[in-house]
Amino acid sequence: MFTICLLASTMFAFQVEPEINSAPEREWRTPAEIEAQLLQLGSNESAVEISTIGYSNSGLPIRCIQVAREGNTPIDTRSALLVVAGIDGDLLLGTEVATDLVSTLLEMEPDATASLLQAHKLFIIPQVNPDVANFYFQPIQNEQRRTLTPTDDDHDGIHDEDGTEDLNGDGYITMMRVPDLEKAIYVADPDEPRLHVSPEPLDGQSADFVLYSEGIDNDGDGKFNEDGIGGVDLNKNFMHGYKYHGDGAGVWQLCENESKALADFVLQHQEIAFILVYGQHDTLSKPFSKNGNDLAGAPKKLADGDVDLYKRISEKFVEITELTKVEPSSWDGSFVAWAYAQYGVPAFSTPLWTRPEQEKIENAAEITEVKQDGEQGEDSSRRPSMRGEFDRQAMLDEYDTDGDGELDDSEREKFRDAMQAQHGGRRGGGQRGARGGPPQSGGPSNTPSDDSGLTPSGIGDISQETIDDLMAAAETAGYPVTDEMMEEITPEDIEQFAKMSGVEIRRVKSKQDSTSPSGVEEKWLAYSDTQRNGEGFIEWTTFEHPQLGAVEIGGWVPYFKSLPPTDTIPSITENQAKFVIEMASNLPNVRLTAPSIKKLSNGLWEVTVAVINDGWLPTGTAMANKNKRARPLVVRLDVPNETVLSGRKVNLIWSLDGEGTRKWYKWILQGNSNEKINLILFNEKYGSNTITFPLKETEGSDT
Repeated sequence: MFTICLLASTMFAFQVEPEINSAPEREWRTPAEIEAQLLQLGSNESAVEISTIGYSNSGLPIRCIQVAREGNTPIDTRSALLVVAGIDGDLLLGTEVATDLVSTLLEMEPDATASLLQAHKLFIIPQVNPDVANFYFQPIQNEQRRTLTPTDDDHDGIHDEDGTEDLNGDGYITMMRVPDLEKAIYVADPDEPRLHVSPEPLDGQSADFVLYSEGIDNDGDGKFNEDGIGGVDLNKNFMHGYKYHGDGAGVWQLCENESKALADFVLQHQEIAFILVYGQHDTLSKPFSKNGNDLAGAPKKLADGDVDLYKRISEKFVEITELTKVEPSSWDGSFVAWAYAQYGVPAFSTPLWTRPEQEKIENAAEITEVKQDGEQGEDSSRRPSMRGEFDRQAMLDEYDTDGDGELDDSEREKFRDAMQAQHGGRRGGGQRGARGGPPQSGGPSNTPSDDSGLTPSGIGDISQETIDDLMAAAETAGYPVTDEMMEEITPEDIEQFAKMSGVEIRRVKSKQDSTSPSGVEEKWLAYSDTQRNGEGFIEWTTFEHPQLGAVEIGGWVPYFKSLPPTDTIPSITENQAKFVIEMASNLPNVRLTAPSIKKLSNGLWEVTVAVINDGWLPTGTAMANKNKRARPLVVRLDVPNETVLSGRKVNLIWSLDGEGTRKWYKWILQGNSNEKINLILFNEKYGSNTITFPLKETEGSDT
């Protein structure tokens, strides 16, 4: 009996207590809750100042947070970084991260943030569009990005008279599949019936339905939900690339209170030297490149001289955040485009999050190479890729049979056949993954081919076989093609390379191409099904519509594609803090070197001084120089005009590259021995630097 009691008491002692105090999942915060946090930060933190830069259309304040600690340079004269979020009202993630960024930075060790908060200052505007952010918290969720400004979308003289309705009462505004054969343009995807595709007449398909947003025809004009609430997309309402009469662009540039307030703030703070936007556009996970001008002559993307700058910053961003493969959107009329092209500073945008890639199945076993004598060789997974570290001499030794140092047509053909056989080309049975990734050991490609037998490459509709031919041609010519190159390559690049190489481009016609709308939607479905418990998609269900009869209602849950799980916010915020600090440490640091003074004769002196930029970023972008938006560095001798016998008293430097770049100046001055001379370096963004020196011989300094 004693033994039984002992066993019972022991079992009871080791019972696991149920969790009753587990932390609830974080909720997205309303604009009012964000406002409360900002005001609390402003009252509790000496390094934080809160101001109001304007008001939304409904009268809600648009706040700005200034974060800075005391340092050697007065805060008012420091250059600044600006973070802008919430300009796209539906992207609540940006506002959460921008707001949490303040606390994250202040909780870090002061030494870790010194380059940002003691040498510079940080402006954060966390919610430009509070009216639309409130829409997320309505009882019925209906994804909304545009401002709530009443707009006559259908030009019938009435504003916002035909919006959406939650017909099936599930709390979401989704889509309706309407079997109107006269207007039908879609058919259910045969491979994934939840999705829709355009019919293929050659396959015997015909359209079954048209898609409308959920609701009724309120104004009886035969159209459904064509004039809903709002509005103007603030990221189409700025000057650069503005589309007159464009959908959502607004009646004129900066016609909205919110966009006008943001532009005014930036123009009133010329000390802003770097801008980062948390919004719908992506200029960081993949760098922009130069891409011509629009019809008005405005550059579409980057100036030539800024391409390398943006590429290097993009590489640093990806290194810190690991955010890649963001689905792009046009930056016409956006704030980030205006900030770069017309305000004239390095300006970047990131949505902070995108759909995670499906986890790859990897072989956990170590891949080894067994030598002929049976000993274990080096890990083959660690050997240099032939594409990444191409040995031209080894290629010549093997295939240059006549020893002339070049490959003739016959030798080149043999080399191409060998390369394609080894790396999975047309002749060797493709084994390369999407986007030209490295060959997969053991087994054929798992990427499906289309009806013609061609394999999708993931680069537009260009086949993998074409990519293989081009890579072989490049390698034959002695130009190694790395995985990094393949990550950056575009269909336009392929077109150009193929033309130069004489390679025929073969295209994949399959509708299941991974870059097609259906292919992208399939990836979202897989993400919803496997990683989000299917919460992103509402199954199609028959509903008796009061005007259309039997329809199906279903589709994507509002905000599913734009908002991640809230448990990702802390890690995203931490990465953004690292990136902002990194950018602050690379801002221009412009100063005057000690002068070199040489006495030429009694009362005549030669003075030589350099202006140096110790930072990494240039003082002005190539675009700013091109459009005259750069703020020049002013080098000015504070002496009477008659004192200067040679050299200009006032000099302008429109841009000075970083990494120790110097600009030298030389003057011949008239003056007495030991007479004090003031030399002033001034710039609106980077402050003022004054040196005072006597007229006496010195060798000066170049540091």
